[in-house]
Amino acid sequence: MEVPALWPYHAVLMITGFLLLSTGMLIARYMKREQWWLKVHETIAISGAIIVISGLLMAIYMVSSSTGIHFRVPHTYLGAIVIIFVAMTPILGYAQLKSESIGMKIRTIHRWSGRIALVLIFLNMLSGILLVGIIG
Repeated sequence: MEVPALWPYHAVLMITGFLLLSTGMLIARYMKREQWWLKVHETIAISGAIIVISGLLMAIYMVSSSTGIHFRVPHTYLGAIVIIFVAMTPILGYAQLKSESIGMKIRTIHRWSGRIALVLIFLNMLSGILLVGIIG
């Protein structure tokens, strides 16, 4: 398969991950009265993070197999920041549950990290759509 033809797979992974992460956030926000909310939130959000990271790996492969020049467009820089937040958020979520002394402080950082990740993923999806010429 030709490398430029791989970008739709990257896009599908990133969109799927974004949708799963968004669903995880909505469950945490609106379903806390349900007994099952935390387990479902964890499962869906971690699945979303794994899929987003898989999308990153697909992007690294595409660039390595074509130009080999990573960080040549803003989409790649924003993608690197996205990955930091996507990786950091579940780690913080886990840490807040394990730390009785500073759990509430970590919870606040976890929530904001997740919100920032979702906004950045959305913005990066828009920049990717512009990059491949679907719009603009």
